[in-house]
Amino acid sequence: MEESSIGSDSWRTFSDAVIRDMEQQDWLEDVVIVNESPDERVVGDVSLFRNAGDACRRLEQWWVEDQEGFAFTASGARLILAVDASNNVVVERREACADGTDIIKGWLRSSANAMLEARRQRARQGKINLGEAETRGVLPGTIEGLIAYLGFAR
Repeated sequence: MEESSIGSDSWRTFSDAVIRDMEQQDWLEDVVIVNESPDERVVGDVSLFRNAGDACRRLEQWWVEDQEGFAFTASGARLILAVDASNNVVVERREACADGTDIIKGWLRSSANAMLEARRQRARQGKINLGEAETRGVLPGTIEGLIAYLGFAR
């Protein structure tokens, strides 16, 4: 009897971890990160959106047609953007990208460092207060943490 309860506890812990991982993946697949740059490996102006619909609504048709930047999901999938017959920006397709998470993590880290420096400047002016981690220059190390630090476009 006792062996069975240990096994079921282990299974419950395992299944809870799998469910958490699935929920996390689903959430990351919705979040869209846009980098305004002529080269996807060069960080430009980075914007975060809760979903593709918000990103497409915010991006302008000329930006997509002139290939002014790149879009990925937070899970690392490359988004191929297009303009439809009504001149709306749409996601034409998602493509797997082997180094997609490395690319977006680089974008997010660079943006977080720029934000930290701007926040430090405002703190020196007495306009804001930095948290303990920010004071020490410690930024999140995960994609989820960087997204939380940077926040979404309004």
